[in-house]
Amino acid sequence: MPTANIHAKPEDLEQSRQHFQRLVAGIDPDNDPEAVKGELRAILAGRGDGIDLNTPVHWAVDGISQPQGFFRGLKSLLTPDDILYFEGTSIAKDVGDFYERHRPCNPVAVVRDCVFPVPDIYHTVLSVEVLSQLETWASSRPTEELFHHIKAYRRESLLFTFHDAFAGCLRISEHLPETAVQAFCHDLGVTARREPTKQRDPEQLRRLLWMMENPEQVHFAWEPWWKRLWRRWTQR
Repeated sequence: MPTANIHAKPEDLEQSRQHFQRLVAGIDPDNDPEAVKGELRAILAGRGDGIDLNTPVHWAVDGISQPQGFFRGLKSLLTPDDILYFEGTSIAKDVGDFYERHRPCNPVAVVRDCVFPVPDIYHTVLSVEVLSQLETWASSRPTEELFHHIKAYRRESLLFTFHDAFAGCLRISEHLPETAVQAFCHDLGVTARREPTKQRDPEQLRRLLWMMENPEQVHFAWEPWWKRLWRRWTQR
């Protein structure tokens, strides 16, 4: 592979930044590069694969910052026995134990958002009890103790994905009826817009892995490539 040129177009850096945010969650990649590279190789080999948004177009919703309102609104969006998927690197033990008590009999593999550190993952059957407990916890605990990312699915169809919940964008599949989406948005005082669904590109991870394995071929003007990428892609 030729020498990498990091003086790329802004749109290319933005695309890579979004993928890099999935790569590492709150760590300095200089601390354990071999572990990051190992997990990247595993992901590229298929670890973490699963269902993802698969409709040509989906609903994108910004501005959801209140967890309690979100959990109340899910009653308009989902139906009993839909499955909630929780992913996080600092989920509290009692929270994880609760999720496990409501685990479905046959959970479906869901595509993983965080590559490193390897996150804890839970599948939980939606119910009044589960939503009530989540709403209670949301009023008194940091979101990171509950999850970093939350999704929902029905059988083998992903219904929504909320990466970096309450800071990122909620993306709702068109497997859900527009009336349910509009009712949910009305309850939360937000609006939804349609966007084309972009499939994940493994080439982004291959590029990151190659750059980690060949740092001498990644040219920067004045600082190590990891530090510049980290600063540019995390906006630090």
